[in-house]
Amino acid sequence: MTLAVAIKAVDAIVVAADSRGTIGDPRGLTAVNDTQRKLFQFGNCGLAIAGASEMALAIIDEFGRQGLNQPQDVDAAVAAFAQAAIWSDNWYRGIPTAQRPGALFILGGYRTVGGQSVPLVFLLNSNTAFAPQLANAYPMMAGVPQYAVYLSHRYYDPSMSGDNAAALAEYVISETASQDPKVGGPVKIAKVTPQGYQELTDAQVKALQRRNQTLNKKLKTFFTK
Repeated sequence: MTLAVAIKAVDAIVVAADSRGTIGDPRGLTAVNDTQRKLFQFGNCGLAIAGASEMALAIIDEFGRQGLNQPQDVDAAVAAFAQAAIWSDNWYRGIPTAQRPGALFILGGYRTVGGQSVPLVFLLNSNTAFAPQLANAYPMMAGVPQYAVYLSHRYYDPSMSGDNAAALAEYVISETASQDPKVGGPVKIAKVTPQGYQELTDAQVKALQRRNQTLNKKLKTFFTK
């Protein structure tokens, strides 16, 4: 399993994911792999994946083979997934839809409207032929979102900066990992701006984690003193 999130801020879209892969039936005994890559640059956009990672990676690889991996804006990125729906249908022809693996992509990028850059976040699901599902005001999530949905309702503000949105992304993923073993491993975070995609370094993510841990301790003292 996984937790992938996209958060719109005033100056960026933050896209983030954990690194845990789960092997086996989650209702029983499972093994984990904390080296899964789930965050990708997609031209000037950012992608986070959830679900059947092998299928998602095959689609990303095919984007590269077909020269569709450098979309200039979010609309070109969404259009590329129309091709992905055709590939997927061909690959799994003869297999009932309900029995096909499901791959989900969270896509964040910008559209230019009247000279202004408008941030947009989409969810694209292989089980619905990658028909674009547009996020509203709140963060978009995929995978194991229950704890993160609650936390984002508590702490998200549309007026927050990209730096604060990155801190929130780290927080909701780490807090989910503390409660649900299907989420875990290093957190990866990227910022998407009208100028393009920039992934945070491991050191920058660790700094956000330390900041969040300090704030958590301060919150705890509010109830104990």
